[in-house]
Amino acid sequence: MYKICIDFLMYCFEALLLYNYANNLFYSSKPRKIRILSVIFVITILFFVYQIEISNLNFIAMLSMYTLIFSKIFDAKLKNAIFHSIIFMGIMSATELPAISFCTFLFDDFNAMHSNINAYVFVVVSSKLLYFAVMLAIKRFFANKKTNEKNDRFFWILFLFPLTSVITIFLFSYIASDNDISDLVSIFISVVSILLLFANIIVFIIYERAQKNLDELYDLKAITFQQELDKKYFEVIEQTNDEIRHFSHDIKNHLLQVRYIDDIEETHKYLDRLISDVENISYVGISDNKMLNLIVSKYISICDKKGIKFTPSVKLANLSYINDVDLSTLLNNLLDNSVDAAEKSENSEIELYVFSKNSRYDGVIIRNTCTTPPETIGNKLITSKANKVYHGLGLNIVKKIIKKYDALYDWKYNSESKIFETDIAIPIQHRKGKSNNGIQT
Repeated sequence: MYKICIDFLMYCFEALLLYNYANNLFYSSKPRKIRILSVIFVITILFFVYQIEISNLNFIAMLSMYTLIFSKIFDAKLKNAIFHSIIFMGIMSATELPAISFCTFLFDDFNAMHSNINAYVFVVVSSKLLYFAVMLAIKRFFANKKTNEKNDRFFWILFLFPLTSVITIFLFSYIASDNDISDLVSIFISVVSILLLFANIIVFIIYERAQKNLDELYDLKAITFQQELDKKYFEVIEQTNDEIRHFSHDIKNHLLQVRYIDDIEETHKYLDRLISDVENISYVGISDNKMLNLIVSKYISICDKKGIKFTPSVKLANLSYINDVDLSTLLNNLLDNSVDAAEKSENSEIELYVFSKNSRYDGVIIRNTCTTPPETIGNKLITSKANKVYHGLGLNIVKKIIKKYDALYDWKYNSESKIFETDIAIPIQHRKGKSNNGIQT
């Protein structure tokens, strides 16, 4: 019974390790609750199969159950699922060998783990600690390869914890093997060893969560800073628009001034100054939504500087019911991505369409040239930029805004024409007015 309890705790540990490993490496469309329950269900089956003590059956069960979890629950391709299942089983077997060797050395008996509960605890806990450390390193390797991120030195320093835990368990077992100890002390050593094992994975999980939260905090600060820059940019554009309106108002006086200049050379100089002022006009007042106009103006300026042909068409719908901050965040993120892709392609071009369809929904279509096919995991679009976390957050924010307005979002890529297209459809029920500060009413 004591051994079964230890086995049960070890399989609980394996469930934590399996979930953490798969959740970090694979994208799953399943809800978190389904993923957790599926892992628990599979590990429970493996626990009962292990109690039968038939090695071949245990091997087949582990390979099939791990493959099932990776492929069906975490949406990995079958080859990938089998590959990672074999890694799991191979590392598990490999880490048991040194643990058994140390056990033989400590208790001076190759079969000690079958006859001595202290030896069994040492083999099981120390092998699981080694197993955990190696799988964590492998998970980190694949994660870094997928995201192209630099290694975190502090993460590797944390590996001192499992190392010292193995040494501590080794010392416990050495004391137990060299002295006659009571059952109470034996249970105490077993409990401490198992707690050390679980403490290791909890520390790493907490660290990874804290690191993720810290990265998101930095990302949100960066986005806030970018929004501040955009706000200042829009203020400058609006100031320019005011100057243009004043210029338009004064054009009559300018024309009268030209009329009364007798010197042709002076007339030319005066007209050149006026033409120069007119050429600096950047305001595009093609809709009733000031924020939409300013965003279009911004990207006309950006695309002009980068040599990208930008064709906006926003006359048929103005999206005035969308909060100004949401509209700015949505279009800036999507158009920034379009600019980045178009800039790297030949015949760089971006098209923006905002329209109303059959009085049922408003649509936004953004098309841009894109030489390189987009990177995806499953059907999920991921950023191709170096800092995956930072730039990937922009796509997540876009999806949150789309969800807020019950909109539909889709994308497609034509490999022949090298055109990437983003499509958004916003239902008619959101066509409500908004106040002057851009807040929905």
